Amino acid sequence: MMRKAGMVLALAAALALGSGRAAAEPVRFLAFGDMPYDWPKDLARFAALIDVGNSLKPDFMVHVGDIKGGGAPCTEEAYRTVLELLQRSDPPLIYTPGDNEWTDCRRKSAGRYDPAERLSLLRNMFFPSGRSLGRQSLQLEEQSQDPAFARFVENRRWRIGATLFVTLHVVGSNNNYGFDAGSDEEHRGRMRAVLAWMDESFALAKQSGAGAVVLFFQADPLFEIPFPFRTGFNGFIGALEREAQEFGKPVLIVHGDSHRLVVDRPVRTPANQIVTNLVRLIVPGAYSIEGVQVTVDPAAEPPFAFARVPGGQTLKTPWGGS
Repeated sequence: MMRKAGMVLALAAALALGSGRAAAEPVRFLAFGDMPYDWPKDLARFAALIDVGNSLKPDFMVHVGDIKGGGAPCTEEAYRTVLELLQRSDPPLIYTPGDNEWTDCRRKSAGRYDPAERLSLLRNMFFPSGRSLGRQSLQLEEQSQDPAFARFVENRRWRIGATLFVTLHVVGSNNNYGFDAGSDEEHRGRMRAVLAWMDESFALAKQSGAGAVVLFFQADPLFEIPFPFRTGFNGFIGALEREAQEFGKPVLIVHGDSHRLVVDRPVRTPANQIVTNLVRLIVPGAYSIEGVQVTVDPAAEPPFAFARVPGGQTLKTPWGGS
């Protein structure tokens, strides 16, 4: 415990001093996911979206998973096609895996691949050591630097200004839980890593004086579904609720999976009280090839602002304004 505490303090100091941006400056990023699905038509549409993103000059872009349809073949060629599109991004681009590109590869239409083998391939292809995708590279800290979690190159974090950004590998299809003994074992190991990474990241945010935390993951955790029916997500939801309340400052979670554009406050305490400092953005996707530009300013009220891309329409927030 002393060794871990010392490591957290050292990392907090590095984050506080090495963000490279004044804490008062807002951060802008473009988020999208669940695309491209309809090949080959959506390949050109997705490339056009990235080009629009380039024109906006955000601090970074992020793809929150599902780089193809769930029933589409899980071939290395398909992965490489999307990787080349992601590399069109002028600003740094960060990616976190979705269920369509590994968990659902067990489907007949997807090729009956071993999901664990496809996940290993994704880790090798999409996660260059210590840096982002995109034409401009962003230095990232990754969980695999800890020998206890050496496999988990996809869990990453970075700080810009006063905001700490974190990716968490949480996926749809019930988070790969309940298929067979092998999937259950994979789920438990990955979620141990996810919860440890989230806990350490919030500790870093508190100790480094971060003004906000933004978490990216793929799955819709089914916040509105009763507890017994979301078996792959209950532990994650409980930890998220606890971490957000203890942090006390603005928290934004960004995910895809359900193919609907939503901004809300979905997390509740065991006493059914809304956790008011946590806001969720669900990005659109599937056949809606668009993204959301997010502005994070912890000193502003509200601290998060959202606009559709392309189009630029401002989205209303849970605070009752736009």
